[in-house]
Amino acid sequence: MRIKQWTLWMVLGIAAVLTVAGSVSAQGIKERMKERLPVIAELKKQGIVGEDNQGYLAFVGNEKSHETLITQENQDRKTIYAHIAAQQNTSISVVEKNRALQLAERAAPGTYIQKPDGSWVKK
Repeated sequence: MRIKQWTLWMVLGIAAVLTVAGSVSAQGIKERMKERLPVIAELKKQGIVGEDNQGYLAFVGNEKSHETLITQENQDRKTIYAHIAAQQNTSISVVEKNRALQLAERAAPGTYIQKPDGSWVKK
C-alpha cells in the first residue's frame, strides 16, 4: 500500500511540475513517466535502484536491470528540472538538490536514498 501511495505522490508531483512547465512536450513526458512508474517502483522495492542526492535514479549495486528505462526516466527528469530552473531564474543544480530532498522525504520505507556524502541508506 505504501508504494501505491508513493506512486500517487510521484504522479501528482510530476503533474504539478508539468502544469507549471506548460510546454508542448509536457504531456509526453508526463505519460512516459507515468508508464515507467510500476517498473521503477518494483526496482526500488528490490533494492536495485534508489533516489540519488541529485534528484535522479541510480543503481545501488552491480545489477543494472532496465538500464535503458532508468536512463530515459533520468533524461525526462533533467528536462523538467531545466525548465523549472529557467522559470525560477536559478541553476539546474539547485532544482536537482531540492527535488532530491523531496524525493527522499516521500520515498517509501525500504527505498535506498543517497546521502550527500554519496553513501546509500535504506529509508
